Amino acid sequence: MSILAQTTERKAVTTLKKVLPYFERLDHVAMTAADALDTTTALNLIRLVIESNPEPKRKPKK
Repeated sequence: MSILAQTTERKAVTTLKKVLPYFERLDHVAMTAADALDTTTALNLIRLVIESNPEPKRKPKK
């Protein structure tokens, strides 16, 4: 079952931001061409999700 929302939760975007550096470091390890393509595709998709969900405007503290 899928849970779809009108907007992506901040928790999801925050988690993806935490995972991103691990994907970026994968270019230093040996892997097959197919695996390298898959990880590059995943990296690009994660970046796309992060970029398409900008930081919300915060309300100033009183």
